[in-house]
Amino acid sequence: MVTVVFINLGLTLVLLCVAWQIWQLRLKLARIADILLVYERVTRAALQRTPDAITVGKTAIRQTRQPDTPQEVKQLRIKQFFNLLAVVLQTWQRIVLLRQTGFFRKALAKYR
Repeated sequence: MVTVVFINLGLTLVLLCVAWQIWQLRLKLARIADILLVYERVTRAALQRTPDAITVGKTAIRQTRQPDTPQEVKQLRIKQFFNLLAVVLQTWQRIVLLRQTGFFRKALAKYR
């Protein structure tokens, strides 16, 4: 009878440890999901303007390649292309800066 009680206590402790580990895993997965949501929101906000900028850049490149365009127009198209490149670099720098400043941790704190 005593051995049955000890076996039950042992099983209870083992299952309690397993339940604790599952609980900790659930918390970690919830944190990872929150981080991924913040990354997705920041990326969407950063990339929201890029289709228009890409279209402008494509148009600028296409018009620059035309041989009958005046020199001033070609220079304007080249400036537009470099402006597009600057937008892409600024977006990339913002993402890197946000990552370095701990913005994601602060944003996650709002959702908890």
